[in-house]
Amino acid sequence: MPYTQEISRARKACFLFLLDQSFSMEEPLGNSSQRKCDELVTAINAWLQNMTIRASGDTGIKDWMDLGVLGYSTDEQGNPIIESALQGALAGRELVSITEVGANPLRIDQKEQQLPDEDTGEMISMAAEMPIWVDPKAQGGTPMCNMLHHTYEVLENWIKDHQSSFPPIVINITDGESQDGDPIPYADAVKQLATDDGNVLLLNCHLSMTAADPFMFPASNEILPDDLARVLFDMSSVLPETIFNRAVAEGLELKPNARGMAFNADMVALLKFLDMGTRAAAPGNLR
Repeated sequence: MPYTQEISRARKACFLFLLDQSFSMEEPLGNSSQRKCDELVTAINAWLQNMTIRASGDTGIKDWMDLGVLGYSTDEQGNPIIESALQGALAGRELVSITEVGANPLRIDQKEQQLPDEDTGEMISMAAEMPIWVDPKAQGGTPMCNMLHHTYEVLENWIKDHQSSFPPIVINITDGESQDGDPIPYADAVKQLATDDGNVLLLNCHLSMTAADPFMFPASNEILPDDLARVLFDMSSVLPETIFNRAVAEGLELKPNARGMAFNADMVALLKFLDMGTRAAAPGNLR
């Protein structure tokens, strides 16, 4: 049965985030006054922090996964810019280990965190330290085809050294259409890459500036509102049974052949999507 390989230091997982950094990411995210690019990096930095915590043990951070955070945009002439969004000591690195991530944040920010008071139940503000690896960026266009082509090359090389591992999971987060061609063939090529445990999983999340309800993990494109949504649906992998069953057990109402896609996502939907989309490859008993 595919997508069941235990994650360990000998058989690492791989997560690759593709961040749309086009100019339209300056727009506010739905149900918020915050820019899409700001909310996106908040979610990515929180995910990186959570993963370093989950991988931590008595002997430090266990090296059970590789990850990449790649941004895509264009310059003033329309040429694609595909580069690592990680900064500081990890700048320019397309894939790094979770051990390196934990040891090399760009900086530590002080954030106000809203938490419920145990005695009164009221929300109170508390200072919290937040490691930062990625800062917001918004410029130019959306060269999604170039990004997916580069993703293929990155993962093809990783799989050569990790053929027995759980397949890589790619999460593409965008707010608009591809501006350098039809991305579906490039997405299909990425999904054809495989380890012995199954094909690469490609998930797509559309960030919206509207307050419309998000479509989460649809099983058919018939319910989707427009051509952009249908393109992202066609690009997205069908959820494997391991992810599907976990999502259903946690209360999501999914139909068979649900796909790894969210459309019109706000911050709440984005965080839920990141959590559910990556949890199938979360480690059980690390070795």
